[in-house]
Amino acid sequence: MPCNIGFKSYAKIEIPVPEPQVFSVKSEAPDIDAELLKKLGIEDPVFLKWAINDLDVKPLLQEALKRALAAVDTGGLYFTIDANGMLEAKGRFATPREKKLLSEKALAVSDRWQFEILGIVAEILNYSVTISQRGDEMKLEAEEAGKSHPCDYIKVTRRGGVSEITFEHFKSRTTLDLATAKFLALAHALGVKIALGNHEVSEGDPFPGEEMHSHRHGHHHGGHDNEH
Repeated sequence: MPCNIGFKSYAKIEIPVPEPQVFSVKSEAPDIDAELLKKLGIEDPVFLKWAINDLDVKPLLQEALKRALAAVDTGGLYFTIDANGMLEAKGRFATPREKKLLSEKALAVSDRWQFEILGIVAEILNYSVTISQRGDEMKLEAEEAGKSHPCDYIKVTRRGGVSEITFEHFKSRTTLDLATAKFLALAHALGVKIALGNHEVSEGDPFPGEEMHSHRHGHHHGGHDNEH
């Protein structure tokens, strides 16, 4: 539940549009912001090693596909994840029109699959997740599991070709940065390579029972001057 409490970040992001027939999930070490990666390595080296080297992604990708197929009409296509962790769509068509329809169905499934992967990432990080779709808008909302409002909150939206990510209600800039780094690292490990563009970080109202800092600091992030 978004509101103006605690530390918050918002950014427009680039999420590569998945190919309908082939979707690569092979990747090297997470290509995320150097400062965030440094914080993650210093504050949680065990998590970093696990996410990059030890995480078994195949069952997670299969579970994400299962969820996607339960939510999207496949149009008769058969979907599998091959030994290399790639999504494949197979079907038959007799006319160019049928081929076009199958391509649209494959794209819809792979798009939903990508968001289901992000949902599993959030669940691994102990968030409760809901994914919704209205028209061309796909939205993921994740709230810290077992916590009452205000709790750590993540939202990812895609409208057409524009994607955005928001992190809200974090008690400090350190916890905000660490949560961002963990989310991006896990997403990358599962093949969703989020490119974080210019982003804004701001501090809203204090948490209930806490006082706002008596001074304000200016910060500069990705071309934006912000104060908190």
